[in-house]
Amino acid sequence: MPDKTSRWLDLVAFLLQHRFAVTREEIFSKVGGYDGAGETARRKFERDKDELRALGVDIETVELPGAAADEAGMGYRLKPRSTYLPYLELDDASIDRAYPGLGHIALSREELDVLDRATRALADQRDTPFAAAAASARRKLAFDLPLSDDAAERILALPVPEHARQALAVLQNAVIERAAVACSYFTMSRQTEAERELEPWGLLFQWGRWYCVARARDRADPRLFRVDRMRNVRRLPGAVPQFELPDDFHVRTFAGRSPWEFGTGAATTARVRFAFPESRWVANSGVGRVMREEEDRSLVIAFDVREPDAFLRWLLSFGRQAEIEEPSAMRQSLEALRADVAAMYAEVES
Repeated sequence: MPDKTSRWLDLVAFLLQHRFAVTREEIFSKVGGYDGAGETARRKFERDKDELRALGVDIETVELPGAAADEAGMGYRLKPRSTYLPYLELDDASIDRAYPGLGHIALSREELDVLDRATRALADQRDTPFAAAAASARRKLAFDLPLSDDAAERILALPVPEHARQALAVLQNAVIERAAVACSYFTMSRQTEAERELEPWGLLFQWGRWYCVARARDRADPRLFRVDRMRNVRRLPGAVPQFELPDDFHVRTFAGRSPWEFGTGAATTARVRFAFPESRWVANSGVGRVMREEEDRSLVIAFDVREPDAFLRWLLSFGRQAEIEEPSAMRQSLEALRADVAAMYAEVES
């Protein structure tokens, strides 16, 4: 990375960490690339300010009466209204404003529906210059507001690897013809890949991924299998149909359910505290039940968990922004999983 780009990133990151203005002397002492407080550093800082402002990074100069520095009484900060997009919120929202220091725009549900349909239509026009802008706008909408699951997932979907595309092609026909399949399936909880024989009941797309609702022939109940963890999917030989679907089964009954909600037996209630702004995204995604909001805008959300491994893997993606309050055994399991992942990366880096 060029020295100037690295210095710019360090400068912007330093200013983002400070709510109030900082002196030029503080910047020189904390941001790499200025090499002290001499005339060369001052000229370099002035050029950086001008060039960043030209790029739209609004570094504001404010008065700091009594500030002891080489530039008496002057400080710098990022202008909040120019740096952060305003938060979007529903005008009938029950949760208080996420960050009162920032601007906000209140939308009615009817207005959100219009924005949803309009940006989706533009984002689907891949050969136009509006597609990327519409997709970016939808990412903002999906973070702040409760977009419909299917609409948000199409924008936030993860890339489908080639082996998963091949698996989907086999599974689609197998679902239609009720043909059993075999595959190598990677199980996260055991960190192993093993041969499985499955009866694919249906396919669904949620959480940005393709899933197969299937009954493993060594189990009694159907489960969710992630298609991108399936390899070498092939139909088992024999006449079709090879299995019968329960009369009351419909794949729509599985849509919208989280991976940790599947399984047998009683559910365990887990209470998790999510820090802001992740708390806002989780609340808008419709999973769990919001129990309370803290002064720092974090949310405590309760979940009914039948598949702890799937739940812990989901929480792992939030890093330290998600902490389990109870039960303690599940909290300890999350810490152990974090330690295992850290050890795995440490081994790779060494």
